[in-house]
Amino acid sequence: MRLVFPSFLGIALIAALAGCGGPATTTTQYVPPKTPGGRMCMEQCREAQGYCEQRCDLNRRACTNDMQAQAIKDYDKYAREQMSMRAQVDLHPRDFEHPEACDPAECYSDCERPYQTCYENCGGKVISTTSCRAFCF
Repeated sequence: MRLVFPSFLGIALIAALAGCGGPATTTTQYVPPKTPGGRMCMEQCREAQGYCEQRCDLNRRACTNDMQAQAIKDYDKYAREQMSMRAQVDLHPRDFEHPEACDPAECYSDCERPYQTCYENCGGKVISTTSCRAFCF
């Protein structure tokens, strides 16, 4: 025996299942220290995090400069090879760039962990909450 769903029920079921998926999201709440000394300590944590993030920015800029310099070398080699074969030069220097290699996201997340530890050592609380709809992976 074959079951037949009315079309509106089938569509509703598909829409409900589509809304269930998706990645888990994590939110972080910072509860400041209660003492003046703890709050002053927390400011030092913020400064240290700022320096860490500045280092990430500098590393990204240096990486981008190196990547662009390498792209120019690679393009030059490609263009010379194409010319020696009397072939058309179809690519441009930007085609040899790989900006994804300079993504600072991991560096910034490496700054967050010490900041949270420092924050807690100053008497503050770090509360991370992960929320997930059904079937998130």
